[in-house]
Amino acid sequence: MDNQSVQQQPNIKDGAHYSPEGRVKKVVQQGDFFFSVAFLDHGHIYAQTNGLVQAGASLKYVYDPDPIKRAEFCAKYPQVIGVDSFEEILADTQTQLVASAATPNLRADIGIKVLQAGKDYFTDKSPFTTLEQLQKVKQVVAQTQQKYAVYYAERLHNEAAWHAGELIKSGAIGRVLQVINLAPHRLAKTTRPDWFLINKPMAGS
Repeated sequence: MDNQSVQQQPNIKDGAHYSPEGRVKKVVQQGDFFFSVAFLDHGHIYAQTNGLVQAGASLKYVYDPDPIKRAEFCAKYPQVIGVDSFEEILADTQTQLVASAATPNLRADIGIKVLQAGKDYFTDKSPFTTLEQLQKVKQVVAQTQQKYAVYYAERLHNEAAWHAGELIKSGAIGRVLQVINLAPHRLAKTTRPDWFLINKPMAGS
């Protein structure tokens, strides 16, 4: 697939597409750990990918049913190979983890397929939309012993939250008893995908 030009990195005010690129310590070397990416419905997938790549992981494949989304991702990460089906990623023996930011109600079923294919799963938050999905995922995790990990952007991949943690650790702001984030999201109607705003049942819900 030919890489197409990708849009400029959105402003930090656009939380749905903000992709931090901070200072990190590599925990694996190039070629030691391979991951692939599937379903690009939420912009957090770029931050998830940045975090993995900066930690030393090797990005292999990307899949999304929308060829435009796939092309934009390929333009951002020229080392990745675009594939035409999710099954190609599931069947790939080199891929050890699949990162995904699908529409929320589909995340659990996608994750179950990943786990059953013998790979770990790294999904954007929220990881489930029903308690039934949670119970089913718990069963599959127990059966496969694979990891079902969740990307909590504001808590773990945010400069302000990280700096606050460093201040707490150093004792600079005294004894901290509780930390809570009550900041509301902007509506951002012009940049949100349709599934974020349309109030009607979605397929699979």
